[in-house]
Amino acid sequence: MKKIIAINGLLLCAMPFFGQTVMDAVNYTQTDIVGTARYMGMAGAFGALGGDISTLSQNPAGIGVYRSSEVVITGSLGGVETASSVMKGYGYSGDGFKNSRLNANANNLGYVGTYRTGNSDGLLSLNFGFAFNRLAGEKRRYKVTQNNMPSALSDFIADQANMWTGNSADLIVSKNHDPYYNTNAPWISILGYNGNIISFNNGSYNGLYLNDNVQFGGDLLVDETKSIDEYTFNIGGNISNLIYWGVGLGVVDIEYKLKTYYDEYYWQEGKPDTYKSYANYKLDNYLDTRGTGLNVKLGLILRPSNNFRFGVAVHTPTWYDLTDEFGAVLESNGVPTLDNTGTFKSVRVNSPSDYYDYKLQTPWKYQFSAAVVMGKMGILSAEYELANYGTIKYKDAEGYDSPFAGTNADISNQLRDQHTIKVGTELRLTPEVSMRLGFANQWSPYEKSVLDNDVMMFTAGTIPNYVIQKSTQYYTAGLGYRFGNIFTDFAFVWRENQQDAYLMPAAWDANNIYINNAPTKLNTSSYKFVVTLGYKF
Repeated sequence: MKKIIAINGLLLCAMPFFGQTVMDAVNYTQTDIVGTARYMGMAGAFGALGGDISTLSQNPAGIGVYRSSEVVITGSLGGVETASSVMKGYGYSGDGFKNSRLNANANNLGYVGTYRTGNSDGLLSLNFGFAFNRLAGEKRRYKVTQNNMPSALSDFIADQANMWTGNSADLIVSKNHDPYYNTNAPWISILGYNGNIISFNNGSYNGLYLNDNVQFGGDLLVDETKSIDEYTFNIGGNISNLIYWGVGLGVVDIEYKLKTYYDEYYWQEGKPDTYKSYANYKLDNYLDTRGTGLNVKLGLILRPSNNFRFGVAVHTPTWYDLTDEFGAVLESNGVPTLDNTGTFKSVRVNSPSDYYDYKLQTPWKYQFSAAVVMGKMGILSAEYELANYGTIKYKDAEGYDSPFAGTNADISNQLRDQHTIKVGTELRLTPEVSMRLGFANQWSPYEKSVLDNDVMMFTAGTIPNYVIQKSTQYYTAGLGYRFGNIFTDFAFVWRENQQDAYLMPAAWDANNIYINNAPTKLNTSSYKFVVTLGYKF
């Protein structure tokens, strides 16, 4: 039963731009456990240990642990498979699909230089470091198919036009009128009206079909690529072998590419021979988001004895300047005329290709960690991270948040603290060889009402489909070999990510649900083989 009515997103629905939604804010701020093979072999549980180039992007105090200079390079090769399956109990059916992709990445590259002060107490060393760390990187393709859908996409497109409340004549594209820029009408409704899949009669906009003897289904194919790279500059030190401190400045590059291909088809009930041939329309979208941000990280590691270490780190938000480039095409084939006496000719309509600049502030993050060092036998380490997703904010290019008041209010209401735990161990088999194991779990940043599909979610622009991030698990293992000043490490990482995919948002008022949706379960499994080479001097 739907219970919660959200009105903040109404402001967003009229915006003709892409990408500025609650779901996109989560997507652009989610990072991965990526780094050196040693770091990944222990599932990233390194906050209290330091001495690894990956920690420059996690707990910058890790640079203070270094006792010698070091240069490191890491690469990885792996694959990703996304499987979709319809969820039961929603009164519809569909097919499951699997799709695999191969990914190759440069995980990190870094240098740490150590300067010894010569003091026997106090500041014993001052270290400087630079590192490139890939915080997230993945390519994937997935497909969602639903038959006997609870609502049609044309109903959603009509609903956007009803929220707009404008004159239908203003939606018509002509030589003398460009509704994309001369009105504040939703772009998806402009496409739908000119593509003959929504109509205006009796004072409201309506979808393609209003009778009960027509069934419909939808196919959605999604291609997406995401990369988040950080270039971090750190300084840190060692105070009496008791306190290690560090400060880091991060420059972050983000790029996200999305292509969606949606095909909705109709057939008359009881006539399976007309399946996918009665009428259909297609909506294709592309979105390319890229930009650069800045952040600051502060960290401390306390070493009260040779056997125990405790770490704490604070990450400021990353303040991004982002640009969306976007465009859409709608093509209808064989859809009925408004009087149902025939069919329209095939129509293909295009939105403009355009761009939009804006700002995004990611969450504050707090990390707490502890480690037990068992002499020369090995290490046991754990880490907890809290990220306050409810503090994410959008602003326009000039720094004003008023254009995003509705979206930012939805972020505050629909997102919560995200919790991540990491546990890792390293056992020294011989003086040269070590074995590592790790596990990590990252919980969803969404409120329970969103996970239960009891909240009206709002999309922007002409991309109606979206995903809700659920939980992610990591299972890791690794080996390390030291010979003189040279070391090499290997790791294997298995990652399981769960999401719910929706073809369109739901909509309802105090009386009834007038646009219904149903989730398709997405499970993305990925594996990586990671190799690190390093040299100490």
